[in-house]
Amino acid sequence: MSGKERNLLLIVWKHFVASLKPSSVQRSKLIGEDYYGTKYYESTSARRKNARYFIPVNKEDFEQEIPVEWESWLRYRRRDPPTEEEIKKNYDIAMMKKEKAAEIAVKFGTDKTPEALPAGKGQESFPKYEEYTEKPK
Repeated sequence: MSGKERNLLLIVWKHFVASLKPSSVQRSKLIGEDYYGTKYYESTSARRKNARYFIPVNKEDFEQEIPVEWESWLRYRRRDPPTEEEIKKNYDIAMMKKEKAAEIAVKFGTDKTPEALPAGKGQESFPKYEEYTEKPK
């Protein structure tokens, strides 16, 4: 019986030592880049699932945008990375939305705040916008 116990301890020791050694070198592969300059990588490992990550252009800016197609790839919602055509199309749409938002801000003014009705007993009122109220004729 003592021979089996020694073999068991030897197996446990070999597995313990093997777990401390790196099984293989992780290799990162550049998958793509978005229009903001953020680079997206995928690292392969023999033991684990492929890790997907990105390196932003400005590492101090925590409020930077990640395009939707890249975010879905990073979170494993899509198998393949986005194509150049898809990235260009979505970037053009995002820029068009920003231009339209700037036009609307200039047209209606950015300092416009809604007037609030006086609050009742423990109730909050909805804002009142002058351009949406109907004037009696």
